[in-house]
Amino acid sequence: MSNILFLDKMQQVIKSYDSDEFIECVQTKEITTNASELMNDTLSVSLPFDGTIKDASYIAVNDTKEQEFSLYRILTAKDEDNLLSFEAINFAVDELDNFIIKDIRPKNRSFSYVINQLLSDSGCDWVLGVCEPIKTVSSTFYYTSMREALKALQELGSEFTFSIEITGNKITKKIINCYNQIGKITNKRFEYGEDVLKIVHQQDRTNIVTALIGRGKGEEVGDGYGRRLEFSDVEWRKSNGKPLDKPKGQNWIEYPEMTKEYGIPSNGKMLPRKTVVVFDDVEDASELLQKTYDQLAYYCRPLVQFSTEILGSDSIGNTVSIHRGERNYHYQTRVFKVVTDHINGRVQASLGDNLSGNSINRQLSQVQSNISDLDSNKMTWYDSTEIGKYQDDIMRGAGANGGSIYMVNGIEAGVSQSRETYEQVFMDGPKIQDSQYFMIQNNAGISFKQCKKGQWTTIQDVHNGASTTAWTLDGTFNASFIAAGILAGVLIQGVVVKSIGSNSFFQSVLSNGAFSIEQYKETNNVDYTKPDWQKDVHGGKVGEFIGTYDGNTKKANGSALINYPGYIFSINQDDGNGSSTPVFQVPSDSTFDKPKFKLFGDGTLQGDINIKGNFYVNGVKIDTNGGGNSGGGDTGWNGKYPPEVTSDRDKRYWQIWAMAIGAGFSKQAAAALLGNAQGESDANPTADEGGGRPGFGYGVWQWTDSSGASSGRVYMINLMTRAGVTDDPDTITAQFKLLMWHAPNGQWIATSSYPYSWTQFMTLTDINTAAQAFVSNFERPLNSHPERSTWAQEWYDKFVNLEIPSGGGGYIAPIASPITVSSEFGWRISPITGAQEFHNGIDLVNGNPNTPILASADGTVVSAADPGYFDWYGNWTVIKHADGMYTGYAHQSRVDVAVGQNVKQGQQIGLMGTTGPSTGEHCHFQFMDEFYPSSSAHFHNARDYIKF
Repeated sequence: MSNILFLDKMQQVIKSYDSDEFIECVQTKEITTNASELMNDTLSVSLPFDGTIKDASYIAVNDTKEQEFSLYRILTAKDEDNLLSFEAINFAVDELDNFIIKDIRPKNRSFSYVINQLLSDSGCDWVLGVCEPIKTVSSTFYYTSMREALKALQELGSEFTFSIEITGNKITKKIINCYNQIGKITNKRFEYGEDVLKIVHQQDRTNIVTALIGRGKGEEVGDGYGRRLEFSDVEWRKSNGKPLDKPKGQNWIEYPEMTKEYGIPSNGKMLPRKTVVVFDDVEDASELLQKTYDQLAYYCRPLVQFSTEILGSDSIGNTVSIHRGERNYHYQTRVFKVVTDHINGRVQASLGDNLSGNSINRQLSQVQSNISDLDSNKMTWYDSTEIGKYQDDIMRGAGANGGSIYMVNGIEAGVSQSRETYEQVFMDGPKIQDSQYFMIQNNAGISFKQCKKGQWTTIQDVHNGASTTAWTLDGTFNASFIAAGILAGVLIQGVVVKSIGSNSFFQSVLSNGAFSIEQYKETNNVDYTKPDWQKDVHGGKVGEFIGTYDGNTKKANGSALINYPGYIFSINQDDGNGSSTPVFQVPSDSTFDKPKFKLFGDGTLQGDINIKGNFYVNGVKIDTNGGGNSGGGDTGWNGKYPPEVTSDRDKRYWQIWAMAIGAGFSKQAAAALLGNAQGESDANPTADEGGGRPGFGYGVWQWTDSSGASSGRVYMINLMTRAGVTDDPDTITAQFKLLMWHAPNGQWIATSSYPYSWTQFMTLTDINTAAQAFVSNFERPLNSHPERSTWAQEWYDKFVNLEIPSGGGGYIAPIASPITVSSEFGWRISPITGAQEFHNGIDLVNGNPNTPILASADGTVVSAADPGYFDWYGNWTVIKHADGMYTGYAHQSRVDVAVGQNVKQGQQIGLMGTTGPSTGEHCHFQFMDEFYPSSSAHFHNARDYIKF
């Protein structure tokens, strides 16, 4: 069973799963066929929908008992049919691409030294783990990414793997391991055709060779090298333990079985398919024969790709043996791909020749495939010349695979019959068919060519392809090829510098000291002799950055950004995916006479603000009359206790209870806070677990610095500073405000046992569930605390039926004096219908038909101009107060507050009006103990709270 973790964008663990909780979990690792690319490593998972991980950014997988994980960055996430599906790729390759090495130039330094230097210079937080290669490195790494540097080291003969270590809920170590070769050489042997070894693909290619002529280092003669070393005088016998028979006097080695199968038919028999292989550094004939045999053992057989399910998930890179008895040969090969299904434990390994995708074909020169047997003919001057040609071709890189540089002679270029070099071709791949970009140097100068990868396969294709000359031999340089870089110490004199990109909709223009964004206008040839030549360059102006000057002094006095009518000017925030959203914007309908702007997002303005004109919030005009305008941060605590609450201890718990109820907690959730407060500190705001020592808790809920750097009180005060809590930190009031900020801002983490958000917790109605959810999701202790559910139940039973005092005269009239009560609370004759009705409020006037309506006490707006509420109130506002009461304000001409807004006593919430069923401007004002009163018994006379 595998352990699988989901992490957020900060690489913090969100949630942990076992693999048996998934519907799909498939991990694929593949050693690339090209040494210049790092290992391909992907993950595909799906599981039942879980809201806590739907926005995850990373997945970590551990199928061993070790501490190390493989970490994947999520590329795509889908939520369909109550399933979450993720596609991810190993994050290391992506992350290392963003760390840049400035300048490291090792000379004969060890692999470990170079890698550590690269890690240090790039500033990344990775460390080197295993490092096997003992060879030295001499190279230059100049302004390249860490990923590209590792690829360059891999081409020198190494392979890399990546892993991480996770401690607690965060990544504590990122590890790069460097091997000579991933995997190990095993004694595992497979028999070709056995059931456990499935043939995935077999390719009997036409360029198979069955015999090789080996040639070693040439003799130094004069100004070059002459006759090359051969192995004609070396004898091999299978009876002496050699793999093949090779008699003396024969300058080639042959696999007779392969000739019989793949040779050239001639006069009723099969002739060997021969070619030449050259080893410039071999000076011993026996060594030359052995190296030639090693090449023949690979190139004489067809390419075969296998798969098996009997190897483990850790077999990637391992070397195994394939034996083909019916053809009497065997060879070693690697496991290049492993696909692991973590649900059922099934592992499918691919080994042999990687024939999937753009696999590497054999790179053996075929320049002598037309010579069937050199030894059977007397070498003439022509033969000797031809051998020289072939050797020359090999050195130049001719043939199917050109290498990155190709020396083209006159014959190949089609310009002469000379074999002398005519031009030089540089390409971006190891061979022509794998290349897309080409640079050509010849007597015309330097030119560039481009094709789709695979479109050109021969040097003739390249030579005949369309090109654009960048630099001619007479020194003329085509400025169209200046695409990037630095022009140092260059003064460009002129009036227009234009910058565009391919498929542009706009262009950037520097002209006469101004920088403009213009509509794109294609510019080819410009006749600068024409007085109006600029119209051929400029497009319609969209925006401009200009210098300004003082008309009196004729001197520069500043700069300005100019927006043109019909276009927008915007300062945007990038989203990391090529799109952006505005923060500040001048809209397209802004004009010189009526300028406009828009601000988006949260922000801070420091200092006084002088608004000349009207000020609106959510479409509501804010007036200067009608009391205070502060709001937010209210705890609902009025300092009053029921007569049943007398002891200091009970008063501490009652304050938390009243504040929680005022903040919108259910009574059960409020009791859960009390049960946990009892377990942490007995609701004591100055409880100090460690006597001021770092790493210990402080306060009602024992805030603790888990890093051990500071005491609990200092840590708590630092949190209050971040939360904007300005009350005395050693009070329940301040600590309850901090709780309400801290929980939804990182401290509250939903668990699988209690998958509730903070908002959902506030509404829970089961005391045990609420108490244990707080323990698990907020406190997160090492040990469980079932006793806190018992304490929560006890506090609930003690407080549930007690009324929260109103504060004794804590309410004020909702309009300014002088006030007249135009209709009392209770039964009356309806002024609308003329029938008896219960008047559930009190009607107030003061002689001003547009007088501001004021909040009667501190509280939270729970209804504001809601058409779904009882329609006879017109424009209607309801405020919930800390004592559990609701006040209602009906028939307003305008509502100035919104649902969820905290308001202060005396704050303007609207204007008096006569909306809804009404006979004139007045304020219908009422008290309720339910938001939707179920009977007239739940309405209260305002005169019981306010003296009119």
